[in-house]
Amino acid sequence: MRIPSGGRPVEEVDEFDLIDSIQRSIMLHKSKRLSIGIGDDAAVWTPRPGRQIVLTTDTLVEEVDFRIPWIEYRDLGHKALAVNLSDIAAMGATPRLALVSLGLRGNERDREVIELYQGMNGLARQFRTVIAGGDISDSPHGMVISITAVGEGPPKGLPLLTRSAARVGDVIAVTGALGLAAGGLRTYLYDLRNLDGRPVMREHFDRPVPRVREARVLLRSGVRAAIDLSDGLYGDLPKICEASNVSALIDMTKIPVPSSIRWAFTDWFDLAVRGGEDYELLFTASPAVFRRACQAFRRFGLAEPIAIGTIQEPGADGPELKLRKLNGQIEVVEPGGFVHFGPKR
Repeated sequence: MRIPSGGRPVEEVDEFDLIDSIQRSIMLHKSKRLSIGIGDDAAVWTPRPGRQIVLTTDTLVEEVDFRIPWIEYRDLGHKALAVNLSDIAAMGATPRLALVSLGLRGNERDREVIELYQGMNGLARQFRTVIAGGDISDSPHGMVISITAVGEGPPKGLPLLTRSAARVGDVIAVTGALGLAAGGLRTYLYDLRNLDGRPVMREHFDRPVPRVREARVLLRSGVRAAIDLSDGLYGDLPKICEASNVSALIDMTKIPVPSSIRWAFTDWFDLAVRGGEDYELLFTASPAVFRRACQAFRRFGLAEPIAIGTIQEPGADGPELKLRKLNGQIEVVEPGGFVHFGPKR
């Protein structure tokens, strides 16, 4: 349970004093290419010559995407920025700037708002990203955090990673284990306090790590198709299939599901493939490029990606998602994310 912070309710604080406090808390990392940052009507940033600009935005809404009693404000700030940096990484780009728009109920404490931004700033510094500005507004029905992230594309000659570049014969792979974040959400939903593995599950749910470094290694190894796993394997792999007009066959035995998830939940497989919020990278590559990527990951001290299937020709009715089960039988599965409330898919 979150412990309330000290400080004054936001509704009792002068708006400009609050903005000044936020600015002081995040001006720890500056960029030579940011000529004007917080304090003017707009930020001014100069990308490196010849680089494409990559933009993404994501919005978190209280009681829809997060619940205040579950999470510390510092962790919430980290997560809000992480989901945007993950989108930048999934394109093979380098995050540079973030603009933060915040809607507040008014009963938050000013100290909590500062902690929220400090959580963002901690992650931003890790990836040399600058929080360059934003907006604060009244939102009486619940907190809203909306972030726009700006990234630089790779050097000239290297294309961005896209969903439409998968080819028949490619290996399908992921950069890490699946299901931990969904398990963390479930520990909150059902107040599972004594569950083995609970701290790790909650860490993955509260503080996801955007795979920025991994994406760069994939790109330079020759990978061209990728997506970040925000909606679960069964939710995101079909997006690659549709964009590339291919089918996917994944092997149930190769999907990396941690033992803690298998032991804790009877529906562990659905949780892992439909649960979402893993923020690992899902990518496809030719066998030769996949081997090259694995070698590069080892060279840079990163955990090797895990091959889980292959890209195939589309079916008679178009792209399909297929699963090879434990008994070797192959079945077409219904795409889509895990349903936490109501009937399971």
